[in-house]
Amino acid sequence: MDNVEALFAKFSAMYGTRFAQMWKGTDLSVVKVTWADALSGLTVREVRTGLEACKMRPWPPTLPEFLLMCRQDQDFEKAFAEAQEQVCKRQSGKDVWSKKAVYWTAVEFGFFDLRCSSWESAKKKWSRIFSANLSRDDELPDVPEFRHALPAPGESVTDRQTALEKLAELKRRLSQKGDLCAI
Repeated sequence: MDNVEALFAKFSAMYGTRFAQMWKGTDLSVVKVTWADALSGLTVREVRTGLEACKMRPWPPTLPEFLLMCRQDQDFEKAFAEAQEQVCKRQSGKDVWSKKAVYWTAVEFGFFDLRCSSWESAKKKWSRIFSANLSRDDELPDVPEFRHALPAPGESVTDRQTALEKLAELKRRLSQKGDLCAI
């Protein structure tokens, strides 16, 4: 309970009246017991991680928000590891993503950089992008289906004769729809 008192004192110093207003009309002793129970499973390091994350928030967190902030590092690292694994599987179309936010964070982070980075070197950038995407996971587009990449110029598997036949077929189809273009 002393730890919760110390934590609430820090919140009060960080957020001032915003923190006091948050508990207006509640029994503060019950609130503190609830927080103490919930935080009892966390390490000191995790609570410090949560407090550090609070420095970037203009409003004090609720208990569920604070618990997520305390363990975000582990969850973010786990999501990073998942993204590294799935990016490699994406090349063969066997990728399965747990959340849209993980996929879209991987896209924004860059597949190449993701494959080449360690957690320690990627931690800040990944966490910033992932945090933003997590907050809007419901709004993100679905993970697109895998599609094979087109061959590089000059490396096509289509021979000249097949290409000419395909072009002739395209011309025929276009001419049936009217004179849309002169090919």
